[in-house]
Amino acid sequence: MRAMTHTDFVIRLMMSLVYGSIIGIERQWHHKNAGLKTNTLVSIGATVFALVSAEAFGSTNNPAQVAAGVVTGVGFIGGGVIMRRGGSVQGINTAATLWAAASMGVVIAVGYYFLATLVFVTILFIQFALRWAGILIDQHSGSITASLIYTLSMTFQPAAAQKVRDLWCDFAAQSGVLTHSYTETLEPAEAASLEITFGLSEARAREVTGLAGRLADIPGVLKAAWSQGPAPENE
Repeated sequence: MRAMTHTDFVIRLMMSLVYGSIIGIERQWHHKNAGLKTNTLVSIGATVFALVSAEAFGSTNNPAQVAAGVVTGVGFIGGGVIMRRGGSVQGINTAATLWAAASMGVVIAVGYYFLATLVFVTILFIQFALRWAGILIDQHSGSITASLIYTLSMTFQPAAAQKVRDLWCDFAAQSGVLTHSYTETLEPAEAASLEITFGLSEARAREVTGLAGRLADIPGVLKAAWSQGPAPENE
């Protein structure tokens, strides 16, 4: 195997830079913790480690050990972007993207340009095409967004209580709605209050404003308001 020239180094580093940057732009566009700079640095870092290993140690080095070392190092970075929020774990896709970007960097370093380009295109296909496929699956399956919780607060006259309950029960019975808590205070001579916390699928999230509007239109309802926020951490 011939020694690599300065031109070889430049080509492989630039290829790693461009491919890693484009993957990072997609991550940055979707507001992920590991964005443009992180993905680019991971790709270049993997390329440099593999290049130095091949050139500095030559036949005395086991290429499999270098690849394993890159995977271990990226594993620590990936662990840093995985976070637990409430009942969900977030950042796994970002960590997997870093892992894939590192593998691409190693492939570039050893000169398998076609395979590197194939990996690059595949990563982008997964992040764009399969992202939309995943959204469609969640919408049709009624998957609940675990990181968000919705709160519906109402005050109404006691005579409107049954209509309020019926409307909420009709909404809650649909796919993609998960009730966390339901608190109703009803005094015969005073205005009643109701507070409900619940989770929704992405498709149902668009219906919250309409739900609050329909509740507010019920005769005897004095106030109907809703809010959303991050799900509380489970201890």
